[in-house]
Amino acid sequence: MANLIIFAANLLPLAGVWFWGWDAFQVLMLYWAETVIVALWTLARIATMPDPDGRNGTGRIIINAGKTVFFALHAGIFIGVHLVFLLTLFSGDWESRMDHPLGFLDALYIESGAWVALVLAFVAGLIGFVTATPQPTVVTWFLSRIGGRRASFVPEKTDPDKDHLNPVISGLYTRIIVMQVGIIFGAWLTDIFGNLGPLVIVIVLKSVIELGIWTPWKPTVEKNAKSGDRPAQ
Repeated sequence: MANLIIFAANLLPLAGVWFWGWDAFQVLMLYWAETVIVALWTLARIATMPDPDGRNGTGRIIINAGKTVFFALHAGIFIGVHLVFLLTLFSGDWESRMDHPLGFLDALYIESGAWVALVLAFVAGLIGFVTATPQPTVVTWFLSRIGGRRASFVPEKTDPDKDHLNPVISGLYTRIIVMQVGIIFGAWLTDIFGNLGPLVIVIVLKSVIELGIWTPWKPTVEKNAKSGDRPAQ
């Protein structure tokens, strides 16, 4: 379901370009806003990651809070710098609207219909959060409450030898890398192809990455049991 929603969100910028006359700045700003949404869900995953041994307490909360603050600052710096570059290099005629921030945002996201893609990105992030492995502690708590089993959550045990953090943050930093590529080469390609250059980079690479066709950052799937071993009961 999340992949279908992402696919629909990826089609919207193409429709915006072909049918509604979106320019490179609109597409890049839409992708930037989607990156912010992905960053927020990534931080939510980090903040609610269970302890590998299934323990619950102040120690886990402090560790998760420290990791969340670190990646919020680290990713936030990149996202903020990207926004500055977008506003500087690609704003074009949009620069005249920046004196009125609310009107600028309304024209950029509401009137253009780009808000639909942002809603889809948010819903896809929510589905990814709820169905995440390991299960976020807040999801465990919610399921325990609606199941009537206990009033407080007990985090699920996870594999202490498995790195659960890197797969969580890889999606965010992959998006950041694609955005950086779009910014570095976008101005040069715009001179050659007009608006087509940055649109091709951002839309195509974004779609390829998010739909799983391009797989360098995808974690290797390990078999649960070696050949000849009995499956775990």
